[in-house]
Amino acid sequence: METLAREAVRSCLALSAAVLFGGCVQDGPKPYTGGPRDQNSSTVFNLSLTPASIANCMLADPGMSRPMTVTVTNDTAMLLTAGGIHYGLTRVAPNVYSGGDWIKIRANLAGSPKTLSVSTNDDRCTWAGASS
Repeated sequence: METLAREAVRSCLALSAAVLFGGCVQDGPKPYTGGPRDQNSSTVFNLSLTPASIANCMLADPGMSRPMTVTVTNDTAMLLTAGGIHYGLTRVAPNVYSGGDWIKIRANLAGSPKTLSVSTNDDRCTWAGASS
């Protein structure tokens, strides 16, 4: 019984240390600081579920297929969904922004047409679209 209690305490300490040190790791892409500043802009995208996504992704499609706006100001971008959710994006290349903790977001404003993709971390559900 004492051995079981020691193992439980040891497991709790290991988990606590992992949480403590895990909080020190910066998630997300490293900011790109080279080149000239990106021009301030606002771009509206209409996303659709990609064919490679699994069937269950259709449950989230009504919220994801509504218009989304990417606004660039001072080399940072903000994704605004039609439902009012704001999500900050980091500049990873000239006119390319990325971000995401539970989902991956990538806005390529350098291409023609401009594109936005949003996917789950495991890439099982992906929405993509061009600017409207």
